[in-house]
Amino acid sequence: MMTGSRIRALRESQGMTQRQFAERAGCTDAAIRNYEAGRRTLKGSALDAIAGALGVAPEALMPVQVESARDALELLFRIEEEFGLRPVGDGKLAVEGRAGKAPKLSAAIKAWESQIDALDRGEITPEEYESWKMGIGGC
Repeated sequence: MMTGSRIRALRESQGMTQRQFAERAGCTDAAIRNYEAGRRTLKGSALDAIAGALGVAPEALMPVQVESARDALELLFRIEEEFGLRPVGDGKLAVEGRAGKAPKLSAAIKAWESQIDALDRGEITPEEYESWKMGIGGC
């Protein structure tokens, strides 16, 4: 999902019109229309303001281009370098505890697993799960 679509989905899930959301974000409704339509690129202080108004991490609004297995693998290689992600056999991955940032990633993955379990048990809706994913920050 592209940035504009993510903004629109989050805004609508919170029951806000573009005008109401623009007021909350401190910008014009024309700017919101342009962001949602993809005619304007969201960055800098505008990104922070819109993410804050939606109650999500700014990173949740940014596009991630993963169009192939090679693209995904490159992301995994970067995570390996920074957080100690490693293949552990049978196509599974694990976080290597000795990497400096590994404890935070391990904790975040455990929280993610908990949310997926709650979704599978019907304790949260798919919309609540998506909202959780976009709102997680400070990891």
